[in-house]
Amino acid sequence: MRRNRLCSVLVAALAWVLLLSSAASAAPTLDAVHVVQRGETLAGIASRYGTDAWTLARLNGIANPSLIYPGQHLVIPGDQPAGATHVMQAGETLTEIALRYGIDVWTIARANGLTDLTCVYAGQVITIPGATTTAPHHDAALPGSFPGPWHAAYYVNPHLTGGPWRTRNELAVNSNWGYGSPMAGVPADYFSAQWTGTFPLDPGTYRFYAKVDDGVRVTVDGHRVIDGWRQGPYRLYTGDIYLGPGDHTIEVAYYEASGTAQIHVWWEQTAGAQPPQEPTTDMWYGEFFANESLAGAPVANHQVPWIGFDWGGLQPLPNVPVDHFSARWTRRVYLEADYYKFCAMIDDGARIFVDRKLVMDEWHPSNGIAYCGKTYVTEGVHEILVQYFEQGGEALIYVWWEPEE
Repeated sequence: MRRNRLCSVLVAALAWVLLLSSAASAAPTLDAVHVVQRGETLAGIASRYGTDAWTLARLNGIANPSLIYPGQHLVIPGDQPAGATHVMQAGETLTEIALRYGIDVWTIARANGLTDLTCVYAGQVITIPGATTTAPHHDAALPGSFPGPWHAAYYVNPHLTGGPWRTRNELAVNSNWGYGSPMAGVPADYFSAQWTGTFPLDPGTYRFYAKVDDGVRVTVDGHRVIDGWRQGPYRLYTGDIYLGPGDHTIEVAYYEASGTAQIHVWWEQTAGAQPPQEPTTDMWYGEFFANESLAGAPVANHQVPWIGFDWGGLQPLPNVPVDHFSARWTRRVYLEADYYKFCAMIDDGARIFVDRKLVMDEWHPSNGIAYCGKTYVTEGVHEILVQYFEQGGEALIYVWWEPEE
């Protein structure tokens, strides 16, 4: 606590010294005026323009950098040295930052007017001389996604949790923020974002691409097409899916850990209206959720040759609760043309979809009862989707189908 008070005193003293010295110096060359918007901070504005909060405070006669107001006009200096900005995170040191950007710690200290290398704090915007600029830009060399609008939501944590810091419409999921922040108020590291759009697509097989640093998930009509939810360098993911005609909802989730941040998502049609005539897999891909409504991110997954489980009162998989969980399995199978019964014996509830058509709907508590739904299918490959939830007590599910006699 004593050290924090000492840092506060030193920071305040440095601010007054900078303010007093600015009165005797010639005014710098100016090229912009920023009008403060509701919710903005001086640090966030400084990060946007590649400068620091103390420079803006000194230039605009602000004694307390935390006191700005909507509608206030801020002069932005036009002679700032080129460089990136870094928002200090809890526990970071200037030495670690210097190693990350490949320069020495004293260069960073001189650029930011720091005399005590240990006197930094979480949220402080540090100028990195000579590093890549932080201004967001689009990568024109990469294909753009289907034109928007996309509904974008940005979060000040890497988990997409809590309310979003800001939402807005964007034309594409195609951004390279470098070492900077997507917008004022969002940190340059450890943030997340989600884009949602609904687009009319012709029937056919589509390949989805996501080139990203760090993590990404792409979901089409509730089906996970790309799952790269992990920290790592700039890399490319792809995933294929067959889509029928009409509107399709695409969701892109993203998180940034540290270092550079960028994401580019696009797709292309790789085959025509006929679905593939060979099964893509002989396994079910299953995802489990720690709730009864298939909400949020899955907590476990597996691949199995059939859906036939009697868990009793045990966990289906690690990280899945004993009660109040849900699951979703998908598989593509070849069927002859005929009327079929699609059945499930369940405790508790389940739904079965064939090519996204709801065939069986028994989404309610039950006690090991078998239900069936009937539909006609054409000859060829069909997607089977099974949804399940467990409320409490015993848990089981068996799924099968057969031609109707």
